[in-house]
Amino acid sequence: MTPEPDSPEVLLDTGDTLREARDWPGAEAAYRAYLAARPLHWQIHVQLGHAVKEQGRSEEALDHYRHAATLAPDALDPVFQEGELLRRLGRGQEAADAMARARAIAPDSPLLRRLDALLRHRVAEAAAPEAMPLPPEGAPTQIAFDVTDLLDYLRDARTPTGIQRVQMGLVGGMLEHPAPPAPLLLVAYDPSAWRWWQVDIARFRGVLELSRIGAAADDPAWRAATAALCHADAAEDAPLLPGATLASLGNAWGIEDYWRGLRMLRRRVPLRYAAFLHDCVPLAMPEHCLELTSRLYARWFAALALHADLLLANSRATAGDVQAFGAPLGLRMAPTVIPLAAEPPPPREAALAAAETLDLDEADAPFVLFVATLESRKNHLMVFQAWIELLRRLPADQVPRLVCVGRPGWRAEGALGLLERSALLRRKVQVLSGVSDLALAGLTARCLFTVYNSFHEGWGLPVSESLAAGKLCVVPAHSGLLESGAPGAVFFPPGDLPALVETLARLATDAAHRALLESAIDRAAATREWPVAAAEALSRLAAPQPAPPPRPPFPAGERLSLAAAPPPPSLAGAWGEAVREGLGWWWQEGWGCWTRDGIATLLLPLDVPEGTPVRVLLELRGPPGGIALRLRARGGESTPWRRLDLAEEARPGVVLQAEAGPGGVLVELDSGDGVPLNDRAQRRVGVGVVAVMACAEDDLAARLAALEAAEG
Repeated sequence: MTPEPDSPEVLLDTGDTLREARDWPGAEAAYRAYLAARPLHWQIHVQLGHAVKEQGRSEEALDHYRHAATLAPDALDPVFQEGELLRRLGRGQEAADAMARARAIAPDSPLLRRLDALLRHRVAEAAAPEAMPLPPEGAPTQIAFDVTDLLDYLRDARTPTGIQRVQMGLVGGMLEHPAPPAPLLLVAYDPSAWRWWQVDIARFRGVLELSRIGAAADDPAWRAATAALCHADAAEDAPLLPGATLASLGNAWGIEDYWRGLRMLRRRVPLRYAAFLHDCVPLAMPEHCLELTSRLYARWFAALALHADLLLANSRATAGDVQAFGAPLGLRMAPTVIPLAAEPPPPREAALAAAETLDLDEADAPFVLFVATLESRKNHLMVFQAWIELLRRLPADQVPRLVCVGRPGWRAEGALGLLERSALLRRKVQVLSGVSDLALAGLTARCLFTVYNSFHEGWGLPVSESLAAGKLCVVPAHSGLLESGAPGAVFFPPGDLPALVETLARLATDAAHRALLESAIDRAAATREWPVAAAEALSRLAAPQPAPPPRPPFPAGERLSLAAAPPPPSLAGAWGEAVREGLGWWWQEGWGCWTRDGIATLLLPLDVPEGTPVRVLLELRGPPGGIALRLRARGGESTPWRRLDLAEEARPGVVLQAEAGPGGVLVELDSGDGVPLNDRAQRRVGVGVVAVMACAEDDLAARLAALEAAEG
């Protein structure tokens, strides 16, 4: 018998379907109608809370979670959801209370790990400020690979692009090492809970294998595998040991408050930090990057001078860029170069069969392959212009098709717009995305040759893969392409359209010339299996290390803005981020940084003898509605709190005095329960900090310069 359209069963199914589709108003309406008939169903009160929360009505969502808790006093989920939402709103004390109630219900639940930091956040440390503990010298006790950014990528996509391919190849190769020189583990950072957690290696291997053989991100097997892999709440804390090396082989620059998370980890577990640099494109060519990308990368790069103990790079070109951009920052380390890998092609028949499943126009026609994200840096526009010139110069049947494999990216409008406007070009160019590695190998096996026309590359993995498959690759002669293309690429002068057209025309029409150049490809040199590159990187990471290189000294007397520093990278910007200590901070913004409720801490590691009188100048900002603030500076001994009433949008300069402790000076700002901030995140904030300066009390020149900078 078919249920009535307005029956509770149908209403519940409708609500669940709309929730899965993220139609939150629709889900809310269906759940409300269901609860009118079944008001005691506490789980649906929780779902209703989710629906209104996603529409920005946080207080109403809290009411629904709390009502669900009254209906099911022994259920963990309503109390957990209440505490999680309170934590996101910055209401630390209320969230801590909810956490305590949740622990009483389910003391061993892994869900509660993400709330552990709340109790620590509400109180100040009683100890004196201390310098960051140094890891012991010698070989690492463990080698941990931070795969945070890779998991973030795999949550939304299945076909990896350049940096993800490199990271998956290197990490996967290291995990397959028959006798690793130190225990290996995978970790990830959850910035919403300030927690480093252990990633399951078996599940990671399974996801890597699935990524190689398929491209459909909605495949149930793929979704189940990635959901299990990325479930931080169900995972244990990362079992890192003192003396470990933590290596980031991907894009850590895009992770929220990454360096602060690393500093908090290093205070508990003295370890070394190693970073792999794939390129310096956001610094060398910011015009080909999103403004946000350039800004985040510049901040991350500057902070390497304060946090990194070891650097790796994929080419001599990248290593040179790192040293050139890092020299003004005091980044003294020369990166170790780990040339990238190009796996031998998979079995030809399997690859060709995978390629047959692609929807190719004129499937039997000869074609040239261009593998790259469609973005301005890859310069598809110039290649499309070259194809138009070929069509004007040669009979159409002598011009091969151009197959571009890659997703549309930033500023692809120029190339895609030309393709849309030119009927001539559309007859010869096809864009494919979501192509699996296996199918891509099949396309490479079938193509005449490949082209890769980037403005700047750290390496250029598609070049290596083309040459390893015995296919010529046409590339501009610059940056890392000179290294990836060394085994036999066909180079042309960068930006020279006539030279590119001449090169393409001869390769397309002169089969004997093409065969001669192909015969000269050093496929052995182009082929470098990931386990080989991984073993080389692992050997460098596992080598006994001396004491970490000296960090650039804290800039005494210099005004340090706590704002999100714009490019170019600067040491002052790095220190402005690094002085924020602990959990009491929101993210950096264009003007400075809001504190959270409770106590926020600034650690100013002045290099002065213990007991030296020190002066600190703070530039503050009053939050909405104003705030009653307690603040103090202290070194070895605790000092009395100073009280300050701060009006909304007030911008005072406040002077604090203290005696330096063994690690410098600690500044504490206690904003109590904070105040609501009417922004999209619906945060609860304390006082805002615009800038800070610290110097010895008798450094009159520094004090005067800081005051002038504040007034300016």
